[in-house]
Amino acid sequence: MINRGNCLFFGAFLSIVLLLFTSCSKDSEEITKQEVVKEEPKVEEPKGTTCTTGKLYNEKEGIVRVDIENTSAIANGWSTENTLTGFEGTGYLTWSGNDSFSTPGLGLIKFSIKITNPGTYQFVWSSRITQGTLNTEHNDSWLRIATAADFYGEKTAGVRVYPKGTGKTPNPEGTSANGWFKVYMNKVGEWFWRSSTNDKDPYNIFAKFDTAGTYDIEISGRSKGHAIDQFVLFRTDKSLTAAQTAALSEITCK
Repeated sequence: MINRGNCLFFGAFLSIVLLLFTSCSKDSEEITKQEVVKEEPKVEEPKGTTCTTGKLYNEKEGIVRVDIENTSAIANGWSTENTLTGFEGTGYLTWSGNDSFSTPGLGLIKFSIKITNPGTYQFVWSSRITQGTLNTEHNDSWLRIATAADFYGEKTAGVRVYPKGTGKTPNPEGTSANGWFKVYMNKVGEWFWRSSTNDKDPYNIFAKFDTAGTYDIEISGRSKGHAIDQFVLFRTDKSLTAAQTAALSEITCK
């Protein structure tokens, strides 16, 4: 004979087991669903790409690295190109306007940088001769860093030249005017990291920033066919190699 009490106990036990199984199964299903449904990663736009007030390139640990772009909203003699191999980024600028050997400022492009670690910085750009086979033609552009505390060319410690128009001497051999340096390189057939001033006796380019703040780097066209890809500024306790391999400077809006 089956004991009624045992039946009732067994029935209650079975109900509890079924209830637990159902609850656990439901939780497992929900977990499985949560694992299968994954949110798409959010793609963030690079900072500063839509700035309406202008871009600011931020120095970090004594280094500024900028991928050259045409900052003018209208045609100004610089053309964006990507046909020559070896450049970095999506393209480079080539001066396609007329030669401007004596008068700087034609096709002006400006880059504002934010210095947080003051000091003396060397300026170097990566550029290329795009026409002809001579290393002394189509090889230069104009450069000015007028807002720096000092802007000069230096060959060895203390042996310096200053742009004409700054009231400082001596001035470089070759053309210079209104605080602008003619800046050249002498390599054919390749992108080359070199920025020199003073004809026939090259001096490196330096800018001294005494205080933290915002400063303007100005470039304008000189020799037709001179292309520029990137430029770096690095404090003199850093190296060109460190600047070349650093990440591009963060861009924020002014």
